[in-house]
Amino acid sequence: MNRALRFATEAKSQLAHLEQSPALNGVLKQVRKALGYLQTNPEHPSLNTHEFTSLSTKDYKAFEAYAQNNTPGAYRILWRYGPDEFDARKKRLPVLTILAILPHG
Repeated sequence: MNRALRFATEAKSQLAHLEQSPALNGVLKQVRKALGYLQTNPEHPSLNTHEFTSLSTKDYKAFEAYAQNNTPGAYRILWRYGPDEFDARKKRLPVLTILAILPHG
C-alpha cells in the first residue's frame, strides 16, 4: 500500500539543503530512493528499519531507516506512522511523517 509522505519542518529544511548542495547529489539520490521504499514498504530490507526509542512517545513510535549503510556519516531518515488523513468520502489515506533526514553520528 502506498503511503503519502508528509515532512516535518526540520525534514523539509534538511531535504532542501541536500537539493541545494551539488556536492551532496549522491546522498540526495540515495535519500530519495529510501523515501520511495518507505512510501511503498516501510519494512523493505535495505532500509533496516527499527524503532528509534529516544524519539518515541506515548502517542507514537518513531523509527529510523537507512538511506546509506557502511559509509562514514551515513544518512538516516527518522519517521513515524500517521497522522492519517481522510478524503471527502471518509476513506482513510495512510501517511508517514518524515521527522528528520540527517547524517548518523
